[in-house]
Amino acid sequence: MNEEVIAKQAYYSLIKGEGFNKDFNNILLKALDSVSDGISFCDKDGYLLYVNNACCEILGTNKEEILNKKVDTLSPDKPMLMEVIEKKKSIIDVEYFWNFEGKRTHLINSGYPIIDEEGNVLGAIDIFRSIERSRELANTIAGHQAFFMFHDIVGEDSRLKEVINLAKIFSKSDESILIFGETGTGKELFAQSIHNYSNRKAKPFVALNCANLPNELIDSELFGYEEGAFTGARKGGRPGKFELANGGTLFLDELGEMQIHIQAKLLRVLETMCINRIGGNKPISVDVRIIAATNKRLEDLVEEGKFRRDLYYRLKVLFLEVPPLRERGEDVAMLADYFLKKLASKGNKHIKGISSRAKEMLTVHNWQGNVRELENTISRSMFICEGDLITEETLIMAGLKETDYEEVVRKDSIKINRSILIDTLKLAKGNKKKAAEILGISRPTLYKFIKKYNL
Repeated sequence: MNEEVIAKQAYYSLIKGEGFNKDFNNILLKALDSVSDGISFCDKDGYLLYVNNACCEILGTNKEEILNKKVDTLSPDKPMLMEVIEKKKSIIDVEYFWNFEGKRTHLINSGYPIIDEEGNVLGAIDIFRSIERSRELANTIAGHQAFFMFHDIVGEDSRLKEVINLAKIFSKSDESILIFGETGTGKELFAQSIHNYSNRKAKPFVALNCANLPNELIDSELFGYEEGAFTGARKGGRPGKFELANGGTLFLDELGEMQIHIQAKLLRVLETMCINRIGGNKPISVDVRIIAATNKRLEDLVEEGKFRRDLYYRLKVLFLEVPPLRERGEDVAMLADYFLKKLASKGNKHIKGISSRAKEMLTVHNWQGNVRELENTISRSMFICEGDLITEETLIMAGLKETDYEEVVRKDSIKINRSILIDTLKLAKGNKKKAAEILGISRPTLYKFIKKYNL
């Protein structure tokens, strides 16, 4: 039984006293007062004959204050109930603003006319809820939530640990965060972890990749639009990402791709925390924490005139830089083992492990695609592997070049020869991290020297 049928039955029972006995009417009244959606009835002249408890709670009033009054005298805007009576048609799931005694309430509303057997309008019923509840439901359905936590970030590298600790501190603030990192380093992983570590964790996490949308669509995706704003605009309009993220976090990925005119609008929202939909003239207040990510140095784009200086400083209140995989040394082997277990648990081929020579090959690889490239490499290697260990040959078959380490080593080979390397490793008592620090090189570069000199 749909809402319109239920609403009509309730009208005939409560207002007309038809069809049910007094005891049932009392039960029905209690039932209507127990639901969390607001419900109100009016007669054909617009006089309110019934409102439930939720209606009063949502609108911030009481039954005595509004019952038996004409609905169009309670708000300066035209009430939906009157529109339903005039058009003799239902209006389903539209956004609606109710202004009552200076309070403006944003609703999702559906209205239904009550029509007798002869086609005469007897009145109207509407059923509504706050926009916040509707957004929460929409976000749940659309998957607007963060799944990753800080413990999902795999690695023991000291720089990575420093970034994690800093991110945890930043989580407790509502200030904007700018995350820099190469493609595939895990910027969204950090963004989701920050959200789940913050006081906003129960609210939406909404992500928008600025590089994946045509420039003409980013505007409507961010700020939404009203019905009739442009050709093809959806009936009833559509909320943008800011509205969907209200109370939570909006993650803007690949921010460096955003066009200048959108940057100006974004800055305005960050300063006022109000948005205007395309085609609309009513400002909508939002409470959103911005986390932005980029693989481009925004300061360089500022100097080139491609990014607004004021927006850059507005976003870079708190700053994180995620280190690339090639600078995380032994984390490469740790991540390789992690991905091997993760993929095996999903029902892929069971592989016992990765040979030591294969791990060495992985460690000295440059990893331009970072963690994402490593995961893809392990995934391909598992399918190709015919034994129970991933070997150097398996990695080469999976597309990993035997490596370009000679080219990298050559740059420093004048300063670091075999003898210096042996002496440094002895001084560091075999601690490769310490040896790399003494030589002033990264651990991956150290591993390349070790392979070159067969140590």
